[in-house]
Amino acid sequence: MKKLVILLLLAVGGVAYAQEAPVQVDPSVEAARKACTEAMNKDPSFAKSIIDTVDKQADQRTLDAHLDAAKHVAENEQHVIAAYIAMWIIAALFVVFLWRRQQGLKLEIAQLRRDLDAAGKESK
Repeated sequence: MKKLVILLLLAVGGVAYAQEAPVQVDPSVEAARKACTEAMNKDPSFAKSIIDTVDKQADQRTLDAHLDAAKHVAENEQHVIAAYIAMWIIAALFVVFLWRRQQGLKLEIAQLRRDLDAAGKESK
């Protein structure tokens, strides 16, 4: 029974907390909204002109958003190209480094072979 009472209190407490005071709307805003609605209901051409204006504004905002996104993509594309150029330069420098190292090792191997041949001739 105690568990049921506690559960009921928690449930009712949650409902009481969830009910917040209604938001007060400014009377002038409400009056303007009512006047606009009445004017749109009286004159269908006025309502159509308002809807067309809002549609044009929405279309312009959409176009602006697309242009902004295209600009960001173009900027990011330049960064990607620059990054690839940097990676290719680093790779080319690494290949040059390895080639020069290989040439040094070939020279060292040739010198060691000459030393080995000379040591073999001396021991005979």
